[in-house]
Amino acid sequence: MIDVKTADQELQTYIRPQTFPVAIRMLKPGEPIPERAKRPARDFKKLSMNCQVIDMARRYGWMIALTREDHICSLGIAALGFEKPTHLHASGTLCEGMYTETKEAGQRSEAAVDRFAPGEYYALLVAPLDRATFEPHLVCIYANPAQVMRLTQAALWKRGGKLASAFGGRIDCSEIIVTTMRTDQPQVILPCSGDRIFGQTQDHEMAFTIPWGQMEEIIEGLRGTHAGGIRYPITQFMEYEAKLPPKYMEANRLWDVEKGQGSFSNRDRVVAAYKRSFADRVPVYPIVASFAGTLDGLSIEEYCTDPTRAITAMMNYFERYQPDVMLAYNDLAKEAEAFGCRVKYSDYVVPSIDQHVLHEDKTLLAKLAMPDPYKTGRLPGFLEQCEALVKAKPPTAIGAVAVGPWTIAMLLRNPETMLLDTFEDPQFIHDVMRVATDFCKIWGDAIVKTGIGLSFSEPTASISLISPDNYREFVAPYHTQLVDHFKAKKVGVTTHICGTTYPIYEDLINCGFSTISFDLDQQDDPTLHVDQLTRFMEVAKGRAVAIGNVDATKFEKTSRDSMYADVKRCIDAAARHSGFILSTSCEIPPKSDPEIVKWFMDAAHEYGKYDRVFG
Repeated sequence: MIDVKTADQELQTYIRPQTFPVAIRMLKPGEPIPERAKRPARDFKKLSMNCQVIDMARRYGWMIALTREDHICSLGIAALGFEKPTHLHASGTLCEGMYTETKEAGQRSEAAVDRFAPGEYYALLVAPLDRATFEPHLVCIYANPAQVMRLTQAALWKRGGKLASAFGGRIDCSEIIVTTMRTDQPQVILPCSGDRIFGQTQDHEMAFTIPWGQMEEIIEGLRGTHAGGIRYPITQFMEYEAKLPPKYMEANRLWDVEKGQGSFSNRDRVVAAYKRSFADRVPVYPIVASFAGTLDGLSIEEYCTDPTRAITAMMNYFERYQPDVMLAYNDLAKEAEAFGCRVKYSDYVVPSIDQHVLHEDKTLLAKLAMPDPYKTGRLPGFLEQCEALVKAKPPTAIGAVAVGPWTIAMLLRNPETMLLDTFEDPQFIHDVMRVATDFCKIWGDAIVKTGIGLSFSEPTASISLISPDNYREFVAPYHTQLVDHFKAKKVGVTTHICGTTYPIYEDLINCGFSTISFDLDQQDDPTLHVDQLTRFMEVAKGRAVAIGNVDATKFEKTSRDSMYADVKRCIDAAARHSGFILSTSCEIPPKSDPEIVKWFMDAAHEYGKYDRVFG
């Protein structure tokens, strides 16, 4: 037969309970109380109860004997047979209003309580198992649910099946002691309210009782199930690959790239910027339209009017320079042309409008037909260009450049006349802006359906041309409408504005643009000049991605050193903040020098390495 110390050692090995397992024995009349046992009334000068003394044994390590003279709990007294149950017990009165709605229900609860016969025993004796000087009737272990599960598994090691336990939610001392001794079966115990209030049993604790005669079987079950791989602490499955925060994984990827075990695609670098993180270097691209055509020997007009040849030229441009962003972009005149304006082509500069449909008569606004993106003018050809670029699947970010509502309105009316309208007929400005904005929504929807990114270019919204107040009154409300329209479709919108824009940075961000591309500050007075890129990073604080702003005019003629210096200026100003894509201040001229474009890209690759930026 196993002894108490060995039993305790085995339980500590396999179960590791937080408090001592408790040896419990019911003393019959005439059976002596051990001299070392404490008596609550005598030694504590206080009466106690079953759950209290069990708790003191498991927490303090004391041996305690509880007799009727030491007892205060009428429920526990009756359960252990220290007194005959009263009519208050039998009538259900002790349950009514607390545990049951009625006396009748209380009677059924009282009848379900296991009790010893009055006088069958006269004392409850408890002690920590390894210190018990007596043979226990049972052992009670308070444990967490996982530990109770292990004990249940051990109890079923030989017999299989299930353990049967019943729960009343009250008088758990009856279930611990009386039920276990009467059934001679292990019991899973749900501690009752009294045990939690007076016995200090915690929310995470349950209990398990083992008849002493079955202790060896339980210990054998613990050993067997442990050998079978069921353990406490519970074995955790660890052979998995963790899903870590994306930023943690980005660091791992950088190491892989350094070791030649991975690489960043052009698109990866752009995505990192939008996530306000860092790849291996700053993403870079020049703003290119007709230049791609001239590289292929196309005239500017051919590039802008022949979508098939334009996409071929654009892909050839990609192969040559490997930019991180590719644009479906031909010119900024096609939208106004679709409303009825006339386009003028040149051999050297971008297309322009030379006949404005509303210039002479603004009342014609009411008669303008809304262009159909799939039928009107060069719009279907541009959608074809967008679709072809998406289908080509370059390893880059891809976007389309459309014209924004303010610039469309300016080109319909004529910029100079439109500026006069801001003073003479502001209502007309709003009228034409509503028409232009409605068109931009329709036009943008068609572009987005091709699967490409969306940008609205607004060169004439520059503060070099209109005042900040003009922007806030006549442009910002419509920009907000436009951005909100596409945000509802989960599409972010980029804008580019030429010239000086720093006075309206906060306004542009408040409009909701996800990306803002800007030019160089064009104030003639050097004392008033502002580094717009540096100013944007200070104002934006990561709220929008910045694109810019190497001087586009240098791409026709400059020195290598000058280009490198301009690239370095931009990178040093913005790269540490992330949310930055290096680009040009505007579209580079159609007749740009191909070698200068290469210098731009080479400088970006050299200076844009984040190891250098943060080194």
